[in-house]
Amino acid sequence: MKLKGPGMTPKRARIVKALSLCAIFTLLSGIAFSVWYSLTSRYSTVLNVDDIEMIQLEAPKSGDPAAVIHTSAGDMTYRLYPEYCPNAVANFTELANSGYYDGTYIFRVEKDIFFAAGAPNEDGSLRDEAAGAADCEHVVQELSPKLWPLRGALCALATGQDTGFWANFTGKQKTYNGSRFLVADTVEMTDEMIEGLRSNNQMAPVAEAFIEHGGIPNYSQQITVFGQLTDGFEILDAITGAELTGETGNTRPKEPILINSVEITVYP
Repeated sequence: MKLKGPGMTPKRARIVKALSLCAIFTLLSGIAFSVWYSLTSRYSTVLNVDDIEMIQLEAPKSGDPAAVIHTSAGDMTYRLYPEYCPNAVANFTELANSGYYDGTYIFRVEKDIFFAAGAPNEDGSLRDEAAGAADCEHVVQELSPKLWPLRGALCALATGQDTGFWANFTGKQKTYNGSRFLVADTVEMTDEMIEGLRSNNQMAPVAEAFIEHGGIPNYSQQITVFGQLTDGFEILDAITGAELTGETGNTRPKEPILINSVEITVYP
């Protein structure tokens, strides 16, 4: 005779069976939702290839908006793109004109690949009063098929994401940018990467721009690009090539490099 477990009455057995079915249903529902979410997340950006334009390769014209970032390593001049990223440019311009960037740090360098800057503290953290809630740290991300993380691209760093239930459920999460920014140098363009870039004929203009000029292809349409370096590439290389300190994945210049000021101007 088969013995029942202690206390396993028929009623208890029915309850256990019901709970087990609920657990299985919840698990299957979770798996289905995860797959659906991965297909509809914000990273599944649909581009109209007809809208792609490599405007960063064009020489700036007289009167185009510009920013000169004065650093302790030298000066860099950037063409700004308010016509495509109005909120990011407005945020950056307002902060620059207020003197916010004066004396801030280049707080992260990925050797030869990028530097991140504009933080008031050497570790990259924000001032206590600015962290999280300030308007300048809550600017909705702007992506454009005309702007790409090519070498010299000026990009807004993300500060957070709308992770509420409804945003997740509908796949309409918003990513927010803030005061800190990143300037792209370039990853190594290996044969494998070049082959991968050229594998999509519709993206040929973008691929060839990365291959010829360098940049960070895997940041494409994942980060707000709102400016392009036009003068001072040697300063960019000096900063990303500086001697570093810190743990892997969180390295910064061994000798601090500062943003002395940011000047908003126009090309002559």
